[in-house]
This record gives sequence, structure tokens and C-alpha cells, in this order.
Amino acid sequence: MAQLDLSELPHSNDPTLVLAHSPSSTSCLPVVVTGIPSEAELTNDFHPVARLFVAHGGRGRRWYRQGGQLHSMRTEPGMMELYEKGLLFDHCQWSGEAGRCVLVEFDDADVQAITHGDMRTLALRTQHEVFNSQVSQIVFELAGEALASHPNGQLYAQGLSVALLGLMGTNYSATPRRLPLHSGRLGAVQQKRLLDLIDAELDSNLSLGRLADEVGLSPFHFARLFKATFDLTPHAYVLNRRLSAAIRALQEDHGRSIVDIAIAFGFASQSHMTELMRRKFGATPREVRHG
Repeated sequence: MAQLDLSELPHSNDPTLVLAHSPSSTSCLPVVVTGIPSEAELTNDFHPVARLFVAHGGRGRRWYRQGGQLHSMRTEPGMMELYEKGLLFDHCQWSGEAGRCVLVEFDDADVQAITHGDMRTLALRTQHEVFNSQVSQIVFELAGEALASHPNGQLYAQGLSVALLGLMGTNYSATPRRLPLHSGRLGAVQQKRLLDLIDAELDSNLSLGRLADEVGLSPFHFARLFKATFDLTPHAYVLNRRLSAAIRALQEDHGRSIVDIAIAFGFASQSHMTELMRRKFGATPREVRHG
């Protein structure tokens, strides 16, 4: 995808038109951005997998006909629609202010990959006009990462996917069940293996799956155990290690360029490292080097 913001994507009165798309990976859910039309109609609107839609902008009314029943609803920013697998609307109609919508799909294969089969499917219950600020924030963050070509790396987007799947399974599944959780913390040997791996591969695009495989866990359970052990998400921990290593290099190797240090320690660019360093320490790399 081109590096865009959600608000920069065009509007469309074709509700089937994909404005942007980020495919799934081993531990990351697929994200699609579509338009919320100002005026449109659609027949035979079929949803082959469980889906979550979150409105980003757009206000108005919607009418969905299913069998002999007509659902009359409103559209507002942040409003969520949850659709069960196999849902079919005979006819849909929109009227109002155009906007955009972020769609996340929960295909069984993706759910199983993230949980290593502990969750076979996410059986969503169809619900309309739902609000959940925590869920919508994660969905918009996932979309933003995808549109910007994942500047924070796989680890961040995959962590968001794991968090989203956990929230949806707990709050919106038609058949809620407690996933078998690995209680406690990572063991000392597991911690050492992980920390050695992270320090050795700071320059690479580390993924949640790569770290989870190192200690024989699913990405879903690994993310929870890692947070319980280090009181940080995997992405936050790796980011701290990258920043610490970059600061040491800036202070000890004055002949090395700042851009070289940024790339060597896994930042997307010099500007990316500068932004993160300023945010965490209140200083730019140049100020760190000469401070």
C-alpha cells in the first residue's frame, strides 16, 4: 500500500470497492478499507467469513433487508457492525454523509494460526450499532499501520491482531469459551533464549511468530506471557532495546552516521528513530550524540 492516512483515502458510492487492503500473515489479521456511500443500494450482500466493520467518518441512515425483516439503522464514526459467518442481506441501502469503513476478517485459518489451534473459529454473533472504544482504537491503529507500510514493524501489527482477537473472543463470540492459558510467567531459560534472540536480531523485522516459536508457544499465548513476565508488550520491549542500543552507538561511535545507526538497529528510517527518541527521551539523536 502507498503511505496514506485513512482520512486521505477517497470516498466512494460503491460499497464493494476496496480502497486499501493489507493481507493476513501467520500472526496478523487482514485489514480492508472500504467506502461508506452517501447514496447507494446493494443486493445479495454476502459475508463468507466472520467480519468486523468499524466506521471511520460518515453519518446517515442504513436499511438492511434480511428475509422478511427490515433493519433500519444509523451510521456514526466509531460505530461497529459484527457479522457472523455466512450472513446474507437481500438488499442494503445507504443515505447520508460519505465516509470510510475499516473491515477486519476472522477467517478460520487466520484464527487458528494466531492461537496454534487453541481457537478453531471466532463465531461472532451478528450485532448492529455497537460501540467499543478499545476495539475501534485497535482496528484504526491496524489500518493506520497498514496504510503507512508498517513503520513499527510486524511485531506491533501482530500484537494488535492478538489483542483484537482476544477482545472479540471474550466479548462477542456466539460460543464463548475460555482459551487454555499458560499461567504464570516465562521461565528463566525461556527468558534468556528470547533476550539473546532479540539482541542478536535488533536489525531485523522481528515478528511475534518468530519470538513465540523460540519458546514453543502460539503468538496468542506468548504475547500474554511476555507481558506478564516483563510488564511490557513484545513490541515495547524490543523498541526499548533498539533505542538503548542506538543511544550507546550515538555516544560511543561519533564517526558513524545517524542514518546508519537507525537502520542497524531496526528502525524504519532516521526520521522514525528521531520521532521515537524524541517521544521517549525528549531529545533528538543529534542532541543525544552531542549532549
